[in-house]
Amino acid sequence: MTFGASELGSVLDECREALAGARLKNIYDEGDRGWIFRLYARGENRFLHLSAQPRFARLHLQQERESALASPGDFCRALRSRLAGAVLEDLRQVGGDRIAELVFATAAGRQYLVHEMFGARPEILLLDEGRRVSCALSDVAGASARHDRGEVYEYPPPPQHSGPGGADWLTASRGEGEFPLNFRVARKLAALAAEAILLEKKKKLSGALARERKRLRKILGKLGEELGALDGFERQRELGELLKGSYGSLRRGLKEVELVDYFSDGQEPVRIELDARLGPEENIERYFKRFRKARRAGPSIEKRKGEVEGKLESLSLLAAQVDEAADDETIESLSGEAELYLRSRKRSRGRRREAAPSGPRSFVSSEGFTILVGRNARENDELSLRMARGNDIFLHASGRPGAHVIIRTVAGKTVPRDTLLEAAQLALYYSLTRRSSAVFVEGASADVDYAPAKLLSKPKRAPPGLVLLRSHKTLRVRLDKEIFDRIEGGR
Repeated sequence: MTFGASELGSVLDECREALAGARLKNIYDEGDRGWIFRLYARGENRFLHLSAQPRFARLHLQQERESALASPGDFCRALRSRLAGAVLEDLRQVGGDRIAELVFATAAGRQYLVHEMFGARPEILLLDEGRRVSCALSDVAGASARHDRGEVYEYPPPPQHSGPGGADWLTASRGEGEFPLNFRVARKLAALAAEAILLEKKKKLSGALARERKRLRKILGKLGEELGALDGFERQRELGELLKGSYGSLRRGLKEVELVDYFSDGQEPVRIELDARLGPEENIERYFKRFRKARRAGPSIEKRKGEVEGKLESLSLLAAQVDEAADDETIESLSGEAELYLRSRKRSRGRRREAAPSGPRSFVSSEGFTILVGRNARENDELSLRMARGNDIFLHASGRPGAHVIIRTVAGKTVPRDTLLEAAQLALYYSLTRRSSAVFVEGASADVDYAPAKLLSKPKRAPPGLVLLRSHKTLRVRLDKEIFDRIEGGR
């Protein structure tokens, strides 16, 4: 059923008979671009509903006033102020189109309320006695209006054709009690509007669930990659054993060595990569360290993967229930359930923002020295240029953005090399864009520059976090989870 021009004409015929000479008592804002005019006629209250809801714009009598907003909108308040105590003189259809005009007599003269019930954004306008626009829904709502305020209103051109529209249901409605056509229109269009709103709610909730499921699948992919990086951890132990068995043939400066692979079925030769800067013991230990790191990281990644898979399964079940939902009560219930998954992330992010720790991260080295790490570019400046003392040691990953790291020095004590290496680990780790257990398995490495903080300077107009060193030394650092865990434990 559509509310076409012929339906409007029939509805207005009934309205005109019921509301002749009615006095306007109040206007209520129903929300969703709907308003109720309470009119008093022949000893009874009558309720006239006007809606400018897209696809469901309409005008009709209804049996009673339903819900109303506690605080009416700007348009409702504007109509109240201009039409207070007005008497309804006439209701008429304009040009056989879906346009209704209500004529009110007020102390300030006649006022014309024009309701255009077509287009993507139906319009309601109030005209003064000179038929100039004094108030328009689109103007109050902040949308573009076809007529400017103060401009003389012109009706849109008449439609090129018009048909009978809903003749069948109009005829069927006759003889159904007081104002049968209006009340039938009210029921039919209210049901259609409710159905459209339900579909919109389902679409919105389904979209939110789909986005969250997509995010979780992306996380699963990353966790799968991390587990894939750990798949060869047993091979690292085997390579370490092969090197250990050939210790006598190893020496510093070798980049690789070819050995018989006793762990393979055919015992084929295998080439094993070496770090030319390391001696035999260090190269052997390097492979055993990779094995131990991977073995420790695997269970935590597996646990996280299981948690994400469980959440994804729950969301998939919830999405299926949303698709099958047939009423607003069910959708509201499912929306509340979805909040447990969708809002929890937002709340946790909000808590992190509200309770975000101020000041740099603080660690304690294995020798008891305090190590401070900046959290962002502005904090890096604060840490290095204001908090750091002259003999404190500044560290930063060379040639890449990242955290400034400061070792607090103690008068009369030299910073031990182990503390320097631990601070360099922090400088490297907090310069990485992706920080997870996988970076330790992959063995991320970089050069880290260090110097006394008194050698720092900041160029004029340089962005936050950018500093210069008059001179510095450099360490080559490879991430080591054992060292990093020890520093983390000393926080």
